Amino acid sequence: MKKIWTIGMMLLLMSSCVKHTNIYLKLSEEDAAAIPYREGQTVKFLNQDGDTLTYQLARDEIYPYNGEQYINAINGGDVMHPAPHSTECYARTVILICEEWNGKRLCFTARPEKEFSFYSDDLDLNISLLPNGPCTINGIDYEHVHHEILYSQYTGELLYDWYYNEDFGLLYFEKGDFSLTRIP
Repeated sequence: MKKIWTIGMMLLLMSSCVKHTNIYLKLSEEDAAAIPYREGQTVKFLNQDGDTLTYQLARDEIYPYNGEQYINAINGGDVMHPAPHSTECYARTVILICEEWNGKRLCFTARPEKEFSFYSDDLDLNISLLPNGPCTINGIDYEHVHHEILYSQYTGELLYDWYYNEDFGLLYFEKGDFSLTRIP
């Protein structure tokens, strides 16, 4: 009986040491194209004070995605070495930087099936990027705009307001006393 128990324990220990193969969901061209910014591109925005800010594409990378890589990607670190057993898909992260304003960053990450993240300073949105409909921003009509807005349930204060279009990218963003409006 002791021999059977020992063999059973050894089999259990050996099976727990088997290396698992990561399976990655592919990032389709359509999902990757949800971020319209390309190498060498600059994007201009008006801030809350009416100043024109120029953001330049600083990073555009497709990589095996997991939480650790995402944090590294938005902070400018290495994303090509996935943590074992935690990669779920491929993602594309694009970072725009504004040198005129102390390197303020806008980070966009697209994952399969229109899963999307937007990061700017202390705001990290994780949403499904499905368009809500048309809207007008700064006198310009846009179709297929995704809009996210959140108010504090306690104070009613606006926490953020965010408009995005897959053809033009970020259209409008407001959080606290900071806002950006895209200049076509």
